[in-house]
Amino acid sequence: MIRREQRVSALINIALSAVFFLVVFGTDRRALQFGSTDNFALDFFVQASAIALMSALVPSLLVWTKLKKSGVLLTTAAGIGRNVALVLVIGIASAAMLAAGCLLGPWNGLEWFVALAIKLAYGGILGFVGTTIALRRLLSRYRVEERV
Repeated sequence: MIRREQRVSALINIALSAVFFLVVFGTDRRALQFGSTDNFALDFFVQASAIALMSALVPSLLVWTKLKKSGVLLTTAAGIGRNVALVLVIGIASAAMLAAGCLLGPWNGLEWFVALAIKLAYGGILGFVGTTIALRRLLSRYRVEERV
């Protein structure tokens, strides 16, 4: 159950990262600035917030609903909000590290295709990790085996 949700989350977040990258930074193949011109570094916060929220909330609700219908769960969805908050904090912390690396590092920008690759990788990894954390915490809270 977790593996399928991990893969789906990673793929969806890669696709969403690509769409939002193209909307925000355009399709012109140019160097993107970390700072004031393009704010590539600060965009990690927006990306992390959206991905962390969706990678934790949506799979948790889907799995919780499936388990509730199967009769495995007899309680409410309490705890999902805490799991989402934890993943959100982890996502924002990772965005802060990436933004700091961009702004304090030796470079002032990246080529468009490198920036796109970084955003896609970050979106996929954060989606995968966020889903993993949220679902493992959800299943452990209700003492449900991962194979259910």
